[in-house]
Amino acid sequence: MKIDEIAKRLCSKEQIGLSDALASKLGLGAEDAVRGRLMALSDIDRSFFGVYILGAYVIDDTDFWGDGEIYWWSIPTIVDGEGKVTRDPLNGLPSGAPPHKVGSLEWMTNLSLNEPPLVALIPPENRAAACTIRFAFYDDDGKPADMRGAMEAGVEAFAAVSPELLPGAEQIITPVRQAIFSALKAQEDDILIDQDVTIRRGSAVQFSNGLIGSTMNSMIRLYYFVRDETRTEQFGPVTLHKGQSETVKFSSAMKGGGRLAMFARGADVSCSAFGELSTDTPFVNRTVDRNHETQLQNGFTVTGNGAAKFIAYYTPPS
Repeated sequence: MKIDEIAKRLCSKEQIGLSDALASKLGLGAEDAVRGRLMALSDIDRSFFGVYILGAYVIDDTDFWGDGEIYWWSIPTIVDGEGKVTRDPLNGLPSGAPPHKVGSLEWMTNLSLNEPPLVALIPPENRAAACTIRFAFYDDDGKPADMRGAMEAGVEAFAAVSPELLPGAEQIITPVRQAIFSALKAQEDDILIDQDVTIRRGSAVQFSNGLIGSTMNSMIRLYYFVRDETRTEQFGPVTLHKGQSETVKFSSAMKGGGRLAMFARGADVSCSAFGELSTDTPFVNRTVDRNHETQLQNGFTVTGNGAAKFIAYYTPPS
């Protein structure tokens, strides 16, 4: 996304839990002002990196009879080289979504591939050494969870955190998580996952941008993508049916050192150049080999072995 689009998303009152009063308190009330703050952080040679949830595959919905009702939330933090953090709404707010009916061994279809949830925004600043995000997915066992009220409590707790430099990510995550957890009475629900994921700066590929990452346990598999907001190009998402083929091609020719990431959910998807995507291995990350530039100049084909959704990203080399 361009800075204008990032500012619009950060200020959007469609964000669950962000009221007019909280937006004003956090300095997210005026889109023009937020755009100006983002532009002041921007760097010609470096980009903002957005972290997006691409999909969640539920292995066990914990319900003996019928399908589960799965809700989720996330809390982002940016960590410096000494492990310290500053509460900054420009790095993203606590996010979440209401219960969604899904059974065991099924994908959560309320996670859009066209507009995946933005759960963190990593700034182009030297201080940013890591991004730690708390991901929580729960199966609702009681009356339907009031996620809007719970997330408003979470954003209120986030706004109440001191804007000064703090000793560690837990100084933000712990009070915000407790506010959301208490509002939901989540102790009465079944946990699928509730843990931190840390994406580090790295030396070769900063913050694993252009690549898909995952975290999983015996209950759920969660997949996320780190997007270079200036340079990453996107193909799709497209819906594939059995025997249907599509040519994956980006606006830029794929060059040696560029990063290619592909993700599919549903039926298996065969890729002419990079193998097969399946439920067990739904994503592929590749660094383009310089020797394959000619082979890939006209793109490559993917073919559905049944009903599936497919998306691909290409991030040119620096």
